[in-house]
Amino acid sequence: MDHRRIVFTRFSGDGREMFNDLYVIDRDGKNETRLTMNPGPDGKYADYAGPRYNKDGSLIALVSTKNHARRLYNIFLMDLAAGKMAQITTGDLNISSVDWSGDDSRLVFAGADEKGLQQVHVVAMDGTGFARLTAGPSEHMNPMWSPRGDLIAFVRFAPGSKSSHIWIMDPAGKGQRQLTTDDALHANPTWSPDGSWLIFRCDLGTPHLRRLNVDTGELFVYEHPGRGHDSSPVWSGREIVFSSSSDWDEADADALANLYRMSDTGEDLQRLTSAQAYDYCGDW
Repeated sequence: MDHRRIVFTRFSGDGREMFNDLYVIDRDGKNETRLTMNPGPDGKYADYAGPRYNKDGSLIALVSTKNHARRLYNIFLMDLAAGKMAQITTGDLNISSVDWSGDDSRLVFAGADEKGLQQVHVVAMDGTGFARLTAGPSEHMNPMWSPRGDLIAFVRFAPGSKSSHIWIMDPAGKGQRQLTTDDALHANPTWSPDGSWLIFRCDLGTPHLRRLNVDTGELFVYEHPGRGHDSSPVWSGREIVFSSSSDWDEADADALANLYRMSDTGEDLQRLTSAQAYDYCGDW
């Protein structure tokens, strides 16, 4: 059985600056541990966000503004056993998210093209095989590699549109296919462990979670929150961890959110964090 802890991003502040840091908690929400620290030993602030475990849970891929003069994001790897972090990419791609291939040999990420639009790229762990899989004028974000290895899910924002949609393609960027059709924003796709379902946020009505079977087209809509929004779902086994602002007053719903856990059918809801912060984008 997989006993890795839940890793997530917390957006908070210290009275001087707002920043993103990484934390881990047990699966019941206990024993919260901070993995990154602001300001750093040099007194400078950096963002650390978008953590994703590799297959055996020994490494976390993440994005960070550390070491960039203009605070643009690059990819880093955190070795949990050694407690060390290594920078994987450099430059001005301003990478917004990263994920592993099923065999941990490659990374897929969203980074800026020559016009500043976010596009999907892949690169091998040794730095070879760099390729851009999507192109403008649309932006393509949140790429997530299927555990089966055959598909990459991503979000496409068409220019001038008020909607965004979940798409899939093969690892070479071919066979691109739109999955969602409702006239609304769709975001944060992640895969079920068997690679047959995608769970994501849909902003049709109150922002809520949905899951879609990529093989059959079956759609399951989770209960809408009474207020606020649900987002950033991540699947593990038969359970889902997600971010929600539903327990905060409406005036705070855009600024505060916490992590929750439920069954993959939406039952047995449990609140995991309660900090006055914005907790999101986890993995487990």
